Amino acid sequence: MDSFKGSCHCKKVTFSFTSSNIFEEIYKCNCTLCMKKSIIMKSIPKEAFVLESSSDFLGEYVWNKKIAKHYFCNECGVYTHHIRRRDPEQISVNLMCVDDILITENTVINLIDGASHD
Repeated sequence: MDSFKGSCHCKKVTFSFTSSNIFEEIYKCNCTLCMKKSIIMKSIPKEAFVLESSSDFLGEYVWNKKIAKHYFCNECGVYTHHIRRRDPEQISVNLMCVDDILITENTVINLIDGASHD
């Protein structure tokens, strides 16, 4: 298992997690919210994720069926992670918030059909 750290833009929300392969099964979702955010995500078990910062700056957005919980920084507005609707025992991390990760044109990014579940 490898360890990773990440944050929002202003660094008021920081987190860490472990993953055996950071680029395996990464995805974009075509639901209305994810399309607006235009993010690349990596799902991990909840127990692999640690919110390192205080939750003072962590905002939460829920919509539709109110199962998924989307988290963002109240200061800079950057979305950092969410609890998945399809599997609430998983957290999806915004890979663009993870330190030292480079997404290239050769990176395989899967598409999840969240639009069918809106």
